[in-house]
Amino acid sequence: MKLSAPTSGSRSVPRPFARRYDAIYADKDFGQDVTVFESLAGTAALAGKTVLEIGAGTGNHTLRLAQKVGKLVSVEIDADFAAVLRAKLAVCAPENLRFFDRPVESLSETGFDAAVAFFHVVNYVGPDSAASFLAALAARLKPGAHFVADLWNGSAALLDPPREEVRRKTAGTTQIVQHIRPRMDAARRTVTLNYEIALDEEDGREQFTECIELYLWLREELASALQQAGFSDVTFWDYRLFPASARPDSWRLWLRAVRG
Repeated sequence: MKLSAPTSGSRSVPRPFARRYDAIYADKDFGQDVTVFESLAGTAALAGKTVLEIGAGTGNHTLRLAQKVGKLVSVEIDADFAAVLRAKLAVCAPENLRFFDRPVESLSETGFDAAVAFFHVVNYVGPDSAASFLAALAARLKPGAHFVADLWNGSAALLDPPREEVRRKTAGTTQIVQHIRPRMDAARRTVTLNYEIALDEEDGREQFTECIELYLWLREELASALQQAGFSDVTFWDYRLFPASARPDSWRLWLRAVRG
């Protein structure tokens, strides 16, 4: 979860949302996201290319992406998610993957052929930190490199705010119920997602909460911030209907920007 999610401090066991993240999102098509990135990355093929992934989470995109590229550097600043991913890598780490639990601003590597931020990582970056984040990203990319991300569309969310809902899922033998209570702050252009999650398994039930705040970027606002950081040719597509172009009511978007 990504850029500005709460960290664990000195906690030795990751918080429940991080530990159970893979079960909660077992129905997400991580592979399709990687396929779209391949089509937007601006290279004839990712094989042999050096790619930067921002906001690795628990590694569901990371491990798939590592199979496609020459070298992958992934970063994740949430300590709990980083711990879960490190445990996976301790079992089987791709040789071409380097993982860091630090922000992109602290990354020493440069010269990347492409960069990607999956699962609305960009919405964890607010206007106060966007300039430093995007400048650091641009400084680590080669001229002509493409930055690809998916994100919530602020204008669509403001027109049709997220509603309270209950999601019921099954992951193997685990039954999952997510109760999501959104709270919109239109003046600040943020939405806070309050989760109550229950997982039922043969050996019992686990219940916990998680609170996530997202910033609702407008397309023109984000494009301007990218351009000020040195990007050009900022283009948006509808996430669910890709490669269809983005519309004002497209709730999720794909973004591509080219490093100048």
